[in-house]
Amino acid sequence: MNKKVFVFLSIIVIFTMALVGCGNQQEEKNEESSAKTMYTGEEGRITVYVSGPQKMVSELEASFEEKRGDVLNVFHTGSGPLRQKVWTELESGYIQADVIWGADPLMYISLKEKNVLMQYKSPEIEAMDTAYLMGDGYYTPVNARYGVIVYNKDRIDSAEKPSSWSDLMDSKWKKRLAMADATQSSMALALTAGLYQIQSNTWDYHEALKKNEIMLIRQNIEVISKVESGEVDAGIAPHDGIIRLIKQAKKKKIESPLVIVWPKEGAISCQRPIAIIKNDARPEVNDKLAKEYVDFVLSPTGQKIASKYGFITVRKDVENLSCIPVSLKSVTVDWRYASKHGTEMCDKFKNIMFSK
Repeated sequence: MNKKVFVFLSIIVIFTMALVGCGNQQEEKNEESSAKTMYTGEEGRITVYVSGPQKMVSELEASFEEKRGDVLNVFHTGSGPLRQKVWTELESGYIQADVIWGADPLMYISLKEKNVLMQYKSPEIEAMDTAYLMGDGYYTPVNARYGVIVYNKDRIDSAEKPSSWSDLMDSKWKKRLAMADATQSSMALALTAGLYQIQSNTWDYHEALKKNEIMLIRQNIEVISKVESGEVDAGIAPHDGIIRLIKQAKKKKIESPLVIVWPKEGAISCQRPIAIIKNDARPEVNDKLAKEYVDFVLSPTGQKIASKYGFITVRKDVENLSCIPVSLKSVTVDWRYASKHGTEMCDKFKNIMFSK
């Protein structure tokens, strides 16, 4: 199978990454769009924009094409650049993807409002946990990740380790913490919304993190790496990246110092949806392939592949990794509230974190 990376000649990453998180809130202000009557793709091949671990994306691609042949053009990137690419193309008048998968529900809520998503209810949703039934077929969560606390056990003894989000508000954590910058990362923006929600819709938590001089980093994986190296003692990050680094260390026969804390207030659940872009000019065979791809990633086969990389399955008949607590308490972000108040939330985050 050929390895494909679909690259377009549009200006994508020239924009400052600040647009990825907070700046993307301008997307809510765009006028509603409709399905375009142009299609630049190739008949019999679909284009998928996806975020996630490269090995997972490649394994899913190989499995999907095993019986279908070379039918996918895959553009793989991080969740933030994925959002920026979609919005840049939408503003230029035409989203070039057939399927988009990754980031958080905020992007999909806005795309649905702009009438650029095709409604498709996969038969696989019958096996989905009802907690993940959202989007009415315009978008469907494929998996989820949890915002958690991670700490370095070589630098923190068992008596000091945090057990809750509120523990990190203590002044003893001053200059010892890190998290991704919500102006740089869409997942960080989702975590910001979740922490705001946990604190009864107040900014007390972020004020405390600011006082503790938390280190803001561009990407979530960099947060985990800095905890792993001991540059900081603890951090706020998605659980799946932590699991992957722990597994990588194990393969090298090294004991990882990383430990996940599932906060007692609840880990922050962030769903990763998939959607088909509406396009009246798309060939019928490509519409069929797009639906088949959605079915595949929601199927037991697709879910088991994603689960290996730490993601939470949306199916009732597929088990999560054994390191995920069965009785896990979680808090789901109020996506509608976050979508409606996104701009003011971003402004407040910047005012708190970047003030002198």
